[in-house]
Amino acid sequence: MAKIRKIMSHPDGSSGFPWFEIRDDKIYPTMSHPNGSSGFPWYQIKGDKIYPAMSHPDGSSGFPHYQIKGNRIYCNSSHPEGSSGFPWYEIV
Repeated sequence: MAKIRKIMSHPDGSSGFPWFEIRDDKIYPTMSHPNGSSGFPWYQIKGDKIYPAMSHPDGSSGFPHYQIKGNRIYCNSSHPEGSSGFPWYEIV
């Protein structure tokens, strides 16, 4: 089970604690996330893209919000805050 933590280029800065964890092809918030943990996935991984799942607080989307490049996660143009040339998260 991999963990996902914010890094310095995230708008809220970095955190030593993981905000999410990956189980199979789903991403769940952890206790370190500002909204707390959830038994339901917030995101679904399909290839190198990350889509909001039905159980995401804002609902699902047919458009990916993030893209995985190596062990970094970047926002793309479908993210509500727009794309970023810098990674927001790191998979550890």
